[in-house]
Amino acid sequence: MIKSKALEVNIADYHVDVDVDPKYSVLQEAMSRYFGIMEGLTVFLKELSHPYKNWQFIVKEARNYSLNYFHLLKTHPKGETAAGLFVDIFAQAINATSLSDVRMDAVDNLLLYLQRIITDAGSEFDRFFRVLDDSFTRIVNTPEPTFLLFVKSYYQLPALAQTFLESAPDGFSGFESLNRMLMRYYRTTSEYWISEDDPWEWFRQEAADIGSPENARSLFETISHHQIQHWEARLDSAANTFSADSPELTRDLMDLPRYNDIVNQYREIPQKLLKAGAATGEGNQWKVLFLFHIMNISGLSLIHEEALRDINRTLTWLF
Repeated sequence: MIKSKALEVNIADYHVDVDVDPKYSVLQEAMSRYFGIMEGLTVFLKELSHPYKNWQFIVKEARNYSLNYFHLLKTHPKGETAAGLFVDIFAQAINATSLSDVRMDAVDNLLLYLQRIITDAGSEFDRFFRVLDDSFTRIVNTPEPTFLLFVKSYYQLPALAQTFLESAPDGFSGFESLNRMLMRYYRTTSEYWISEDDPWEWFRQEAADIGSPENARSLFETISHHQIQHWEARLDSAANTFSADSPELTRDLMDLPRYNDIVNQYREIPQKLLKAGAATGEGNQWKVLFLFHIMNISGLSLIHEEALRDINRTLTWLF
């Protein structure tokens, strides 16, 4: 039996008799064929129905039931309604808790769940499209600070779009909400990196006292402000060239670099700087300098830990 200690504490402290909210009855109905999971499902739904919710527990359990039992929803007459409830649950968690790690988990698991619907819906794709379409629209309309969580997620939105392209039936034309989501994703990605210092200009100024860094300039071209502005122009061109609901627009947008592609470019630069400055003996200093720069960019949080380890290793070798 799966238990939530928070649920037990809440009931004891606040003396609230918790009943499952009737809106979740369709989940119980859809999963009733697996009797062995019903007790744990009821505990999960009671936690959801409690006025003082343990969102960490809820996100964990929602991931379990949504991913592992989608096959039950797929074959149930009310399966699309039940599937939409899991989207609602993840959305509630994203908006209701102030815990950053729980919010990020909710975003990751929502995107992973949408991937599961797309890949597993099969012949029922049209029936579950309403859930997908509503989810894409929700993401598009998410306030800016929260939308950035979707941009930074491990499960990148373009990967979701690629799966959608590969899974949609021949002749399917319902791409508008997906394309709007992609447009905002790429626009937000560009705006974020433009808001940071141009990496070459930053490095050129900071490394001026170490030596002449001009021979390293080419290493920064693919993440320069100039290059990002070029991608923004391509984004505008695509929007003006293709119909908003066409798969052609989706395919064209997919050629643009993803947020994590830029993160990976930053990840590679310290080692490239080490090699570029090897002949003059400036490589290690250039490398450490740029690693410290990485540590100061919040958008590079995915590689902060490895950057810190690299700084420690390099400084230990130097001294």
